[in-house]
Amino acid sequence: MEQRSESELARSAAVLDAVDRALERLSEGTYGRCETCGAEIADSELEREPVRSRCGQHLTVV
Repeated sequence: MEQRSESELARSAAVLDAVDRALERLSEGTYGRCETCGAEIADSELEREPVRSRCGQHLTVV
């Protein structure tokens, strides 16, 4: 049970980090643009995943 709580806590922390980064991009005026190439991320993609920071081409690049 303790391991489950730790993994849930880690997932929650990751989500909060992603939200914080999205809010930073919003305030910088870069929200909705790929962090890698600067291409616009489709509104439909942002509706599905509001914290998305990369276009489809760079989605799996870390």
